[in-house]
Amino acid sequence: MKNILIVGTGGLAHEFTSWFSAYYKIVGYLGIDHSEHSPSNLPGVLYKDPVTPNLVETDLVVVAIGIPSVKAKIYDKFTNLGFKFPSIIHPSSIVSDNLVVQEGVVISPNCVVSPNVTLNKLSYLNFCCGIGHDAVIDSFVQINPGSQLGGFSNIGEGTLVGSGSTVLQGVRVGAKATIGSGSVVFSKVDEGITVMGNPAKRVRTFES
Repeated sequence: MKNILIVGTGGLAHEFTSWFSAYYKIVGYLGIDHSEHSPSNLPGVLYKDPVTPNLVETDLVVVAIGIPSVKAKIYDKFTNLGFKFPSIIHPSSIVSDNLVVQEGVVISPNCVVSPNVTLNKLSYLNFCCGIGHDAVIDSFVQINPGSQLGGFSNIGEGTLVGSGSTVLQGVRVGAKATIGSGSVVFSKVDEGITVMGNPAKRVRTFES
C-alpha cells in the first residue's frame, strides 16, 4: 500500500479519508490558509507548510479542497516541490475503458463515466455524478454530488458545478464559471459568470 498526503483539513478531507484508506496509507494532512474548516477527528499527522516529499515520506499527494482556483495554485506549488498527483477511481463507479484521464483526477463512489470522455488534471467528480459520452472536463473543475453532464458537453478550466445540476448535451461552459446547485443548463455559459435556476440564467453579482 502506497503512502499519500492529503492537502486540506475540511469536509472534503473527511470524505477522502472515508474511502482512500482502503487503497492508500494516509501519512497525514496539510492544513493551509484556504482550508474550509478547522481539522477535527482526522487520523494521522497534521503538517504545516513548508513540506517536502522527504519530510512526509511520500511524493504522492491528493488535494481535498473544493475551490478550483486554490487547487490550481496548489498544483503548481507542489509540482515544483517534486510531488506527484495520482488519479484515484473508486471501484464502485462505472467507468469506460476508453477515457483520457490526466494526473490528479478523482472519481468518487457511484459515478458513471461514459466512453470517450476527457478528464483533465485535478478534475474532481463527487459522489453519484454522471458524465455523458465525449464530454470534456478541463483542469481543476469541481463537479459536486449528483450532477449530470450530457454527451459532448464541455466544462472549462476552473469551473464549479453545484450539486444536483444538469448540463445538457453539447453545451459549452466557459472557464471559471459557477453553476448554482440544482440548475439546468440549456445553453452556453460564458467565462467567469455565475448561472442558476431552471433554465439556468446569469446571476448578477455585486463587487465592492
